[in-house]
Amino acid sequence: MFKISALMSAVVLAGCVAPPQEPAPAPAPASVQVECGVASPPGCREPAVAPVYTDWAAKMKAETQAADELRQRAVEAMASLPPKQRIEHSETLTTEQAFVSPQAKAPHNVQVLDSVVIDLPWAAKSRQEHKDAMTAIKDIATLMADNRGSATIYVTVSPRDLRAKKVNLKSGTAPTEAGNPVEVKKSADKNVAPGIEHFVIQAKPWPGRLD
Repeated sequence: MFKISALMSAVVLAGCVAPPQEPAPAPAPASVQVECGVASPPGCREPAVAPVYTDWAAKMKAETQAADELRQRAVEAMASLPPKQRIEHSETLTTEQAFVSPQAKAPHNVQVLDSVVIDLPWAAKSRQEHKDAMTAIKDIATLMADNRGSATIYVTVSPRDLRAKKVNLKSGTAPTEAGNPVEVKKSADKNVAPGIEHFVIQAKPWPGRLD
């Protein structure tokens, strides 16, 4: 009887043993982020910007700041004149240009100086303040031409002022001291208010390749 009881106890104890655990699932493979591009998947990794592009972007920012300081100098030159003889509208414009470099795997867009716009009242032409503003405009064109090889100054006037012979459309080209050409192109446009010479100092685009 004792043997049977002992045997039964052994059977019961054997039945209480915990079943073997199922093997843990294999860890999911780590996701690989691809660099962003055309039709990129969500969560893609933005590619690192090559040093050649960051250095170039810093130079472009410095050029834009220099041109903007000259624009402000033109505005300040006429700020003490009567309201109708002051510069009421001026702006420094930038654009995005694509660059490529053998030092980088992909092209990169950089913000660059495009042009400077100044509306100059011709009523103050006989005053030194107007001459100082014109000097600043020429300095902007010189900065662009010497940096990029050439620049253009577009001057647009009102047809009414042209008919009254208050302004002329004399155009031409003159070199900077460094020998780079600055071309002046004049025209009339009904969208320009009488009494205003609308200046657009246009920078020549940079070559798209950075060596």
